[in-house]
Amino acid sequence: MRFSSFIPPAHPADKLFKEFVRRLETSSNGRVKVEYYGTGALGKAAEQYEITTEGLADLAITCCGYTGCRFPVALGVQLPFFSDSAETGSKILTELLRQGFFKDEFADVVYLFPLATTPSRIFSNKKVTRVEDFRGMRIFGGEAVFIDVCEALGAVPISIGTPDVYMALQRRTLDAGLAPWTPGIAAWKWQEVTRWVIDVPILSGWHCNVVMNRQSWEKVPPDIRKKWQPLFPEYAHKFAVLYDTLDKVMRRRYEKYPGGEIVSFSEAEMRRLAEMMIPVWEKWVRENGDEGRRMYLAYVKIMKKLGKKIWVKLPGLYRE
Repeated sequence: MRFSSFIPPAHPADKLFKEFVRRLETSSNGRVKVEYYGTGALGKAAEQYEITTEGLADLAITCCGYTGCRFPVALGVQLPFFSDSAETGSKILTELLRQGFFKDEFADVVYLFPLATTPSRIFSNKKVTRVEDFRGMRIFGGEAVFIDVCEALGAVPISIGTPDVYMALQRRTLDAGLAPWTPGIAAWKWQEVTRWVIDVPILSGWHCNVVMNRQSWEKVPPDIRKKWQPLFPEYAHKFAVLYDTLDKVMRRRYEKYPGGEIVSFSEAEMRRLAEMMIPVWEKWVRENGDEGRRMYLAYVKIMKKLGKKIWVKLPGLYRE
């Protein structure tokens, strides 16, 4: 079988994916062989889901944000304040999957496990200390949820190629870009062309996952599939811990970066920001109908069970 990844070999996640592939093989006692194709060898990041359904790859890493119109319910994970870390996001996703959410959107494949990432921060050339400061800012991003967030804040969403963002920030044709700490610093080096990082979860983590071609899954003998099942929650947790750890390392690195400054909102300003995000959440719920309402209610219960703060309390749906 062929496992497709768009992750470059320098990224620590690449090593963990290769470890996962080895575990699939050893769990099968050598009856299943899995070849790992990294760095987009079988297809670009946005093509991963398609090459899996078409059978070019048997397993692949996909991100819902790249083909958002195909996964509107799954994209709810990216809503602002949805989660405070990759680990929290992974736990929420795992429980939502257990309850049967996303099954229609991923009917073409077998959803093995989620790859929840850390929330995005705002790498900015404008200091933002209150919600009014967002008005008129030109911010890089392209997902549907992000566009709704910008509209709520009075900001201007700018969609350009990621490689072009560095130059746009340097030339001040962009005011800010959204990214988790790790890609923002380690991959894109935005700390070189911005002055502040606004440490608020304006977008929660990306909803990525590992999926498998349905026909390929059926070819795997039932006894091997049974041995594989415990690996999925194990690696969902391992990847979440990895992403959170990397972000903490990058945040500490930024704290030592000359000229850089991290800006955090006060509790009162965070509440104001969360209130401004209510229309964004309500639009997502409305567009996804009964499934959206059910997922919000399930999300609230999961967050309460995890002992996490629920920032966005939707009128008519949220109950204390």
